[in-house]
Amino acid sequence: MPINAGPEYFKAEEKYSKAKTKEEKIEAMEEMIRTLPKHKGTENMLGQLKRKLAKLKKEKTTQAKTKPKFVIKKEGAAQVCIIGMTNSGKSKLLQSLTNAKVEVGDYEYTTKNPAMGMMDYEGVNIQMIEIPSTFNPDVMSIVRTCDLILILLDSVRNLEDQLRDITEVMENKRMDSKKVIIVANKSDLHRHENVIQVSAKKGEGLDRLKREVWSRLELIRVYTKSPGKPKAAKPITLSNESTIRDATREVHKTILKDFKFARIFNNTKHSGQKVGLDYKLSDLDVIEIHTG
Repeated sequence: MPINAGPEYFKAEEKYSKAKTKEEKIEAMEEMIRTLPKHKGTENMLGQLKRKLAKLKKEKTTQAKTKPKFVIKKEGAAQVCIIGMTNSGKSKLLQSLTNAKVEVGDYEYTTKNPAMGMMDYEGVNIQMIEIPSTFNPDVMSIVRTCDLILILLDSVRNLEDQLRDITEVMENKRMDSKKVIIVANKSDLHRHENVIQVSAKKGEGLDRLKREVWSRLELIRVYTKSPGKPKAAKPITLSNESTIRDATREVHKTILKDFKFARIFNNTKHSGQKVGLDYKLSDLDVIEIHTG
């Protein structure tokens, strides 16, 4: 039975035949598995490829590790990576969320290198990075250290197939424990349950996606103020389990030794109360630190 593989598979097969290092062979083999059509006629072939990949990974490599080609310094409150199959709309989504100037095309593999922009969420900057669909070790090293992954699916194509292929990539790279949000793009054409639906082209669903990103990052915004003065224009970003001690350390760690008490201002009936270093903070709290 013919496998009916597309050009991506044969390109990966040629890449494997020309590979000179074990790492290159593993990368090409993973690409062959990902691009091989999944149907009854390819079950045996898929099994053989997976066994061959497992054997390659078990073999001890003697080559020295090389530094990753792409190193993107974390900026802002968090770093979020956008991954998806080729031509799923990653560039357009990045552009819509951040106003980054990136090339957007209707052809496959438009993005060759990671692209970056800053998303503003109610005064907090969140770094967004588009990951090329090659999924090679250089670009996946960025995904390995990010705080959250957006898996972007193209609603025009089969969602289950795309999600399965991306899940395989993440499992092969041992990243299946990372925090993820599944997003269906081009949802002005089709509707799907259990995913966040957006249309990057029309700008629909982006506000909901931003709120979900913020929620999954598990961060809070805390404002500082001096007695008799308004709160600071920019918040401090902390984890959602943070205390006055953490916020004080963030302002300036030397203040801790002179800390006397803090006042908390918020929308509760206890606004203005005195608290100590172990007080647990909430999103949008305003803190007034007193020293003595």
